[in-house]
Amino acid sequence: MKLSIKKYGTLLAKYMKNSRLHLVLLALVLAVSIILQLVNPMIISFFIDGIEMNKSMELLIKAAILFILAAFTQQLLAIASTYLSQNIGWRTTNTLRRDLVKHCLGLDMNYFKEHQSGELVERIDGDVNALFNFFSKLFIGFANNILLMTGVVVVLSLQNPLIGAAFVLFLVLSFIILGKTQGDAVDNFGKERELSSKLYGFLGEHLDCTEEIKASGAGSYVSQRFMELLRKWLPIQLKAYLSGYKIWIIMSGLFGLGDIMIFAVGGYLWYKGHISLGLVYLMLNYFQLLESPLDQLKEQMLDIQKATASIIRIEELLNQSSSISDKGTIKLSEKNISLSFDQVCFSYEKEVPVLKDISFELPAGKVLGILGHTGCGKTTLARLVVRFYEPDSGNICFNGKKQEDILLKDLRSSIAYVTQEVQLFYASVRDNITFFNKDISDDEIIATIYKMGLKDWFENIKEGLDTILEPGGGMSSGEAQLLTLVRVFLRDPKLIILDEASARLDPVTERFLEQALSTLIEGRACIIIAHRLSTVQRADNILILDKGEILEYGLREELISKKDSRLNELLNYGIEEVLA
Repeated sequence: MKLSIKKYGTLLAKYMKNSRLHLVLLALVLAVSIILQLVNPMIISFFIDGIEMNKSMELLIKAAILFILAAFTQQLLAIASTYLSQNIGWRTTNTLRRDLVKHCLGLDMNYFKEHQSGELVERIDGDVNALFNFFSKLFIGFANNILLMTGVVVVLSLQNPLIGAAFVLFLVLSFIILGKTQGDAVDNFGKERELSSKLYGFLGEHLDCTEEIKASGAGSYVSQRFMELLRKWLPIQLKAYLSGYKIWIIMSGLFGLGDIMIFAVGGYLWYKGHISLGLVYLMLNYFQLLESPLDQLKEQMLDIQKATASIIRIEELLNQSSSISDKGTIKLSEKNISLSFDQVCFSYEKEVPVLKDISFELPAGKVLGILGHTGCGKTTLARLVVRFYEPDSGNICFNGKKQEDILLKDLRSSIAYVTQEVQLFYASVRDNITFFNKDISDDEIIATIYKMGLKDWFENIKEGLDTILEPGGGMSSGEAQLLTLVRVFLRDPKLIILDEASARLDPVTERFLEQALSTLIEGRACIIIAHRLSTVQRADNILILDKGEILEYGLREELISKKDSRLNELLNYGIEEVLA
C-alpha cells in the first residue's frame, strides 16, 4: 500500500480549498507563535549575559517584562491556533463525508451486494475520523514543528556556525531514521483498518437481524463468529502498533545522543571562551525546544500512519465506479410513459441466468400484473425497470427510447418503486413522507394521509407532522406500508411499481390500499408484482414467470377465457397463493 506525495497534496488541496481564509489566519497565528518561541529564550539569554556584564537594573527589568508579555501572548495564540485548526478539521472532514456518501449512492447495486453496510459505515466514518485528527492537529502541528526547527537552526547558525551545523546534523539523522521506520507501519495499519471494517460490517449485519437470530437460537453461533474475527484482528493490531512504537524507541536513543552532543559542544566552546554563558543557555533551551517538536513527531507518526492508511482506503472507495453509466441525454418529458422489454436477459452471476428472453409491452395508462413462484425473477425484473442493474442483453424502452439513452436522474424521478420492505427514517412524520423536501405544504401532506386511510392514526399522534418516528415507528406494518405509499402520491410519478406491497397488510388495511390505488394509478402505467391472485384483479395484462422465463402473457380477460391458460387453471382450482 503506497500513497504518493502528489495524492496527499491533491486530497489536501481539494478538501481544504473552502477553508482558505482560516488557513491564512492560522498561518499568521503560527508564524507569530514561532517567532515568540524563538525570541523568549533569546530574552533570557540576554538577561543572563546582562547580569554577568553588570547591565543596568532598569534594562534587566524591561527584559523581564518583555518576556512575560511574550509568554502571555504565546498562550493566547495557542488558543487561537487550536480553534482554527479544529474548525478546519471539521469543515474538511464533513465535506469528505458528504462526498463519500454521495459517491456511494451513485454506485450500482452489485457493489452493495458485495460489501456489508457496517463496512461502508466504518470507511465513511471510521477512516474519516482518523483523517480529522490529521487535518485538525497533525498537519498543522507538523508544519508548525518543521518551521520551528528551521527557525532554531537559523538563529543558532547566526550565533555560531559550528553550533548550527551540529543541530543540522542531528535533525538530518533524526529524519532519515524516522523515514525508514514508518514504511512498514503504514502497511500494517492499512491491514488493521481493513479488518476493522470487516468486524463492523459483521456487527452491523447481525445486529440488524437480532430478532431472527434470537428466534432461530443462533446466538452462540454469532458469538463464535465474532470471536473468530476478533482473534484475526488482534495480532494484526498488535503488529501495527508495535511497528509504530519502533519510532518511540529510536527517538528516545536519539534524544540521549543529542543531550551528549549539546553538553559536549557547548561546554567545550564556553571553556575556550568562544561563546558566552547566555549562549550556552540558549543552546540548551533551543535543544529542549527542538526536542518538543521531535517528541511530538514520534507520537504523531502513529497517527500519521493511521491517516495514511485511511487515505488509501478512502481513495480506493472513491475510485470505485458504477457499472451503470449515466451517459443519457434524453428526458422523459411526456405526461405518460409506456414500457417495453425486448428479449431481455439478465444474471447476477455468470452462467446462472435469472431472466431469459423476456419480452412484453406496457402501454401508457395500463396496469400489468406479474405473478410467479418465489425466486422466479419478479423482483429482478422490477429492478431492471428502475435501472438498478443493466440487462446482459436485449433492450428496455420507455416511450420507444432506449433506457440507456435516458438521463438516469430523470428516469428514476419518473418511476415510483414500492417494495414490501418498509424503510422509515429516525425523523419527523413530515420528513418521512416528503423525503426532506421542504417545498411540499403541510395541507397537501395531511390531505394525502387522509386519502390513504391513515386519518385515525394521524389524529392520535401527539405532535402531528412534527412527531418523531422512533426506530420501529410505533406503527403497524400495514400503517408503515401505507405511509410509504403517501410518498408515492406526493411524488406524482409516471410509472408505479408495487413489488408485493400488500404482502404484509391485513384485509382491512388492504381495502384502504385498494381504494387509494384506484386514485393513484388512474392515467398512469403501473406494474403490480404479487403472489396473490386477488392483488392483480385490476390488471389489464397478466405476465406469469416461471424459472426466469415467460410462462404466460396476455390480456387478463383473454387469459381467463382460455380454458387451458395457466391463469384460468389457478382461478378454477381456487389457488390464491401463487407460490412454490
